[in-house]
Amino acid sequence: MSLRQTIGQVAAIERAIQGQIQLIADFRRSNQDNMNLVTTELEGSQKSYDRILVSRLHRVDDALSHSAEALKRASDALGRVQSI
Repeated sequence: MSLRQTIGQVAAIERAIQGQIQLIADFRRSNQDNMNLVTTELEGSQKSYDRILVSRLHRVDDALSHSAEALKRASDALGRVQSI
């Protein structure tokens, strides 16, 4: 593989990572809307389903946040590779 091909592959991977970061951001916005809806619609349920569901949605959001941060670090690293 030539240097030009390698740089092209690095750029393609970086674009793919940026796409994944955007998908995660979109999902997190939707997830936040869902948490708000659950809080509004199920607030004070007798069996605490609202708190259980919102707690699980928060865990999903936290996991996605960590994933997005890892992808951002990977993207930054690829940017440094491209600038060599």
